[in-house]
Amino acid sequence: MSDLHIVGVHGIWQGDTDTTRLTADWRAALTRGLTRHLGPHTTIPPMTVPHYSPAFTAPRRRLGAAKPTDHEPIGPNEEAFILETLAHYAPDAPVRAAADAPSALGLGLPYLPRPVAAAIAGIDRESGRGTGALLVGAIRQVHKYLHHPDRAEQIRATVLDAFTTPGTRLAIAHSLGSVVVLDMILRGQIPPADGHGQGLATLVTCGSPLAWPTVRRGIGQEGRSLRLPDGIAWINLHARGDAIAQARGLASVAPDVHDVEVSNGLGEPHAATRYLDKEPIARTIAADGH
Repeated sequence: MSDLHIVGVHGIWQGDTDTTRLTADWRAALTRGLTRHLGPHTTIPPMTVPHYSPAFTAPRRRLGAAKPTDHEPIGPNEEAFILETLAHYAPDAPVRAAADAPSALGLGLPYLPRPVAAAIAGIDRESGRGTGALLVGAIRQVHKYLHHPDRAEQIRATVLDAFTTPGTRLAIAHSLGSVVVLDMILRGQIPPADGHGQGLATLVTCGSPLAWPTVRRGIGQEGRSLRLPDGIAWINLHARGDAIAQARGLASVAPDVHDVEVSNGLGEPHAATRYLDKEPIARTIAADGH
């Protein structure tokens, strides 16, 4: 594993960290998994987790830190995107929840249009309180990547820089990161392995929203099966209770993917670090290091 370098691509809600801390957190989780499943003397390969969240902040007009864009007003196009994505979870939730819309506005998200608040209430009724707001937060950042070209270009440039590190044959992409990496592969920005140790050989996705029809349309794959170029193996981890991944794999939209269900516990089943210490990732790293 001495010449293997891993690139990790993070998901949503990483505004209060940076590349150094993200890389340390991800590598610590990988180390736990590698030593637990392969033994205490296993070599831990270097990795980089580029921090692209600054693309989701808006500069202030006065002195001070940039502020997150999560509370930007929701326009008509974004509202339609949110409602279509939420309908993928509970098609009749907006209708059934119409009477609950006023209470949904008290979830700490007062900027939500009433139809979105109604959908949140319906999803919470079916999947548990807090699920709808969690999904909307994730959906908003996915929408910003897919429908704000300047932000998306900044994100891809940040991620692409990490892939120039020699020995980068394995990428681990979590949540929105899986959308970013797949989009970059389809754009030809991340080349597949060429048989001479160059290019990406394996993509591991975790907690991915790539099953959302809105996402597939946003990356130009509506009505198509998601496929990687020859030379890249694709492994997808999904966990019970992970609402973003709908607790299921990607085989229904990506026939060549190898889906693996894992258990991340009840507390934070979508958390990247919960996925990173699992045995399938440890075995994949070991295989790619030889």
